[in-house]
Parts: sequence; structure tokens; C-alpha cells
Amino acid sequence: MVDLLKEKTVVNPYAEEPPMSPLLSEENQQMNCSPEVMRCSLNIIPQTKDILNKSRLPLGILIHPFKDLESLSVIQGTKIVRCDSCKSYINPFITFLDNTRWRCSICSRVNDLPQEFLFDPITKTYGDPSRRPEVRFGTVEYTATADYMARPPQPAMYLFLLDVSHNAIQTGYLSSFCDILLENLNGLPGDARTKIGFLTYDSRIHYYDLSDRHNGTFRIMIVSDLDNKPEDFLPMPDGLMVTLCECRSIVEIFLNELPKIYQNNNETDSALGSALQIAGKLLDQTGGRITVIQTRIPNINPGALNEFINTGGQITKEPITIVPTSDFYKKLSLDFASVQIACDLFLLNSHYIDLATLSGIAKYSGGEIKYYPGYHSIQKPHEVERFENDFRRYLQRKIGFEAVMRLRSPPALTIHTFHGNGFVRSVDLLVLPNINPDAAFGMQVNIEDSLIHYTSVTFQAALLYTSSKGERRIRVHTLSLPVSSNLTEICSNADQEAIVSLVAKMAADRSITSSIQEARDAMSNVACDILKACLSNNLSNRAFSLLVPYSLRLIPLYMLSMIKSTAFRAGSAPRLDDRAYYLDLCKTLPTQYLMQILYPDLYPIHTIEDKSQIIQDGEDELHIPQRVHLSYQNIDSHGAYILDTSEYIYVYIGKAISDHFVQNVFNLGTFSALPLDSYSLPELENPLSMKIHNFLSYLIQSRPHGIALHIMREDSSNRHLFTRHLVDDKSESTMSYVEFLRYIREQIVK
Repeated sequence: MVDLLKEKTVVNPYAEEPPMSPLLSEENQQMNCSPEVMRCSLNIIPQTKDILNKSRLPLGILIHPFKDLESLSVIQGTKIVRCDSCKSYINPFITFLDNTRWRCSICSRVNDLPQEFLFDPITKTYGDPSRRPEVRFGTVEYTATADYMARPPQPAMYLFLLDVSHNAIQTGYLSSFCDILLENLNGLPGDARTKIGFLTYDSRIHYYDLSDRHNGTFRIMIVSDLDNKPEDFLPMPDGLMVTLCECRSIVEIFLNELPKIYQNNNETDSALGSALQIAGKLLDQTGGRITVIQTRIPNINPGALNEFINTGGQITKEPITIVPTSDFYKKLSLDFASVQIACDLFLLNSHYIDLATLSGIAKYSGGEIKYYPGYHSIQKPHEVERFENDFRRYLQRKIGFEAVMRLRSPPALTIHTFHGNGFVRSVDLLVLPNINPDAAFGMQVNIEDSLIHYTSVTFQAALLYTSSKGERRIRVHTLSLPVSSNLTEICSNADQEAIVSLVAKMAADRSITSSIQEARDAMSNVACDILKACLSNNLSNRAFSLLVPYSLRLIPLYMLSMIKSTAFRAGSAPRLDDRAYYLDLCKTLPTQYLMQILYPDLYPIHTIEDKSQIIQDGEDELHIPQRVHLSYQNIDSHGAYILDTSEYIYVYIGKAISDHFVQNVFNLGTFSALPLDSYSLPELENPLSMKIHNFLSYLIQSRPHGIALHIMREDSSNRHLFTRHLVDDKSESTMSYVEFLRYIREQIVK
């Protein structure tokens, strides 16, 4: 137990590892899928709903189903063994009754074992069925048969929708887009059937016939009358989506020419709605992926949104609610999902774009949102860096088409809420027109009936998808957890990061269905309720201490940091688009990256040579500084710090930093010689510079999304970008961490 009122430091100096249940044997722990793929908020499942209610802990599953994995057992050319009753897949936690029968770990049905399951594909011999990879690994992938196909696998279809309005051209994004796509045409996932196409738009829609019937070049067609139905806009559909390997040279010519075509465009309007409708018609027979790059709020119907501009041409105050202002994009997204189209949004806006409404196009189609506020090729180099890194990854990463995901659990448990981007077809089935390796989901779980006859429960997530090579595949993740009636055991083995991730998803929903304030109140209540339940066995001391199991010690800190985060912060300080974006991240980010956004990692780097953990990174030694609490108490003007917020890494240089540090890290003489803000760090041939560079590289390479590096002096006008993350301290409208603990204690002893 930890007394939070006495323990000043609760943040682990190094990474917080997902806990393992001591009630599971070491063998069972190793057979479970990785916690990076699937984890539960509780590592011991309460035996009854009453016990769960007494713990005040939320029960749910977090899953990152298509995560890039270093190793994956792929099972080909064999009968897929499933339970006849619940249809779960055979897994490490079933029981073999003999070599002909097995008992399902989810519903306890006894099933016949096919003779061919006795064949070991590694040794090529018949014998013990427990040698099979299906019953040895918590994650496996099957090559599916025709039974798992509603239609033959379609080619990979990539359609890009590009904003070419005057505002878009001024940002300079089009050149970056074309250059990066040119570099990565070979890396687009797919086979010889892969097709690609482009639409651009301002107040009009521009089509591009990239087929080989125009003497080695492309043809532009423009539609300016947008009052007709989308199908009336399609001049020559067969030339708008072309087979990449057959028309590669024309696609390259097009990408080289595109920035020049619109470099003097003065059209300021945006007909995004019409462009999306046309895109849907282009892909409605095959499905595929639509990629939108948008720099301003769409203002031409269909799909026009309110710009909040008064008669004098000035932008008025943004709305204060994050409720979508139109259902156009939601309806279109649902239409896309019905024909296996996903839509991804890259938003590069300088002014209000109504992200809360636009995000609907991605939400229901299984797409994603990327957001680069203030993007400008010259004025915002760090946002350019983020966009370019993200876009490269986006083009190269794996993709699954026509996917569905189902979570199975014992009959006594029910799934009642999905969190993430996709269309919920039934309580346990999520339709995902596309699945990507960076998408995560959450599911809340209810205990409907007593688990008194269970010693453990099994959760199994199955993702059925079509690979970019046209193979139908099933990726199966299985997690087994023990059952207990001991409340102390249950609380002591909770997964606090999973709990926070689940609460963030629930709070994001609450902020839209009710209000931000209600979501904030709910977070405070979560902290109070959990600690009150923990103190129920320590009534005599409860007024003078705040005892909590080590596994829950971070709950108050994380709840406070969530309350202070951009998604949930009080007042009008966060721009509405920023708030909507971070609410979306709460719903869709894998837990490890969401935690960095909610409670960033702060590292003193001026002591990296003295106070650091040394690990072997290939042939090199990697020095990892100790993390510290996000408080001014840990910031010294003589120091230098790295703040890792997942998407942005800030390097903060104190004004009294030693000349030795400045010389060795920046190759400059003194602090005053440093620029107020910069966006790259020189690589110098000295031990200090190399240690810091290696550490930064380690941070950047440890995640899939783009990172922006921002180096600032203590006296920079952008200092607030760093200091606003010091959430342990008191702010104008919120308590400090110490005050929050006292508030919790007061609520408990009332």
C-alpha cells in the first residue's frame, strides 16, 4: 500500500510496465497475447457484479488489433478449428480431454478435434495436439478459406482528395504531398491490381484521367456546376482510377505537374462535400481508401459548414460546444461503411475548420484524423516535419480492407459499448472498411451472472480482413484472466493505465452527449470512488491517510492531468478544433501513446551523464534519464529538459544553463547565443551530444506517428507550450496535485 499524502513521488522513474496477475502461472502469462495488443482494466476478474461495484473500478478491454508485430505465427492450408457453440477459435486456454476432443475456454462446450490437428507443421509429424501454434501462442493469424469471404478480394484502391483552394496553395503543402507520394509509390501496399486516383477541388471539382490513352500525359476535366447528383459528375470513371503498375509513368508526370497547375489559383472556396460524394461513387463497387487533405472549412453545399464570419469579414467567436453542427458527414460516413470505403482526414488549417463535425467522415467509416494546426511550409517547420513523417508512414504501413472485429467472452459477461472509429453492427461486432496498425479500440464489459464456477475467464478478439495482397486473413488475440472474490486481490492487480485509457474514452463520449463539465466531474468522481473503496478496510486511519494499492497509486494524478488536458480543460482556452482533436485521440489512440498525451514524460537531460539508466541498443549504449513529476519544483534554471508529449517533443533550456552544456550540445558559446526557438539539434562529436541525440532518436523511433521537435529558451515567447504541461501545479482554474489529494480525502470522510 502507498499513502499518497506522504509519498511525494509516485511516477515511476522509468517506463510503467503493464502488470501481470500473480494468480496466473508463468506458463499462462507467456501464452497470453501481448498487453500491447490486448489488455484488461482488471487483471483479476471479480466473481460477481456486486464485488465489481464495491471496487468502483471500471471493467473493460483495450485492444490494438492490427499492431505491427515483430513475430506472428501464420497458419496456412489447414482446417480452422472453432467451437461449435460460441464460434471462438481454438486457443492456448482450451482443455484437451484426449486426442479427439477439446473443451472450449469461453463457453465450456466439448468439441470434436479434427484428425489433421494432430499434425505438427514444424516437425511434419503426427502426435500431441498441444504442439500446434494455435494452442501455444496468444496471437495467431489464419489464411482464411472462401467460407470467410462475402465476395472475391478486391484490389487495393487508393483515392486522394486534395484541397487546391487559394488557402491550400499558400500553405505550400501540395509540393510536400507530391514529393512524398512520388518517393513512396513503390511502397504503397498492394499487388499488380492496385489502383490509384486523384480529385482536386476548390469551388469546382477537377478530375484527372490518368489512363494511357492520351499520348503519355494526363487529361484534366473540370465541373463547376455542383447542383447535380454525384453520379452526374463522373465523366469517364474508367480513367479516374487507374492500375498503378500500368500507368505509373503518367501518375509520376501528374504528381510532378500538379503543384504548378494551381500555383496561382485565386479560388478561395471549398467544395469538400461534393468531392466526397463523387469519391464515394468512384469506389462504391470495390470499396477502398479515401485520403482527404483539407486546409479550410468547407463552405459550398452540400456539406457547407458555418465559418462564423460577420458582415465585416471578421471571424467571430467560435462556438463553445463540440457537438457536430451538421449530420452531413456522419451520414456520408455511414454510406461509405456500407460499401467498404474508409475515409482518412489530414487537416492543415490555420483557422477554425469545425473538426468536431468533419471528423464524422472518419468516425463511422473506420478512418482516422490527422491534425496540423497552422501548417505552413515556412512559418511552421515543426508542423511540416510532423505532416511529412506521418504521411510517409501512412503510405507505407500495412492496411486491411473489408474488416470486421468481434470480441468474444463467457456468457456471464457482456460487451456493452465500443469505443473507436468504425460502425457497430451488433453489440460485439465492429465493421471496419479499413484497418490500420495504429488504430485502437475500447470495449466496456458488464458482469451479468456470477462467475462462481469459473477459475478464469477468456476474452478473444478476432479480426477478419483482406490483406493488400488480396488474401482473406483472420488475426486472433486471446487473453485469459483469473477470477476471484477477494476485493483486496482485485484492487491490488488493477491496471491503472488501462483504467485511465478506458475512463478517457467514456469521458470523451460524456463530453459530447452531455457536457465537458460533466465529463470533468465524472473524472473527479472516479478518483474519489476508487480511493474510497480502497480505504474501506482502513476506516480507523482514513482521515489521516490516503492508502491505495501500488497498482492504483497513479489514479488521482492521471485523473487530474486528464481534467487539465486539452480535451477536457475548463473554459475557452483550448481552441474548439484542438479540443475536438484530442477528444478523438482519447477514443482512438493505443494506451501507451494516450498516456503520454495525458501525462507527458519529463526528463532532465543536463544530468544524463550521471543519472540515467543504461541499456544496450544494438552495439551502442543508450542512456535513459529518470522521469520526474510535471511540476515547477523539478525545473531548475540551471537545467535542460526534454518533455515528450507523444506528438511534440520540447527541449527546454534554463537561462542559467552552463556554458559547457551549450557548447557541447549546440556548438554555441553561451545561453544568450541560442535562438529563442529552433527545430533541430546539431549532432556533435562529443559524449554529451551523442547521449542526448541517441536518447532523442530512441524516443522518436519508439512510436509510429510523426514527431515535431521544438527547442526553446526559458525566455522564449513560446514557453507556455512547455509550462502548460506542468499539471502537478496549481493553475488559475484547477487544483494542484496536492490540493486534489486533499479534496479527495475530504470527499471520502464526509
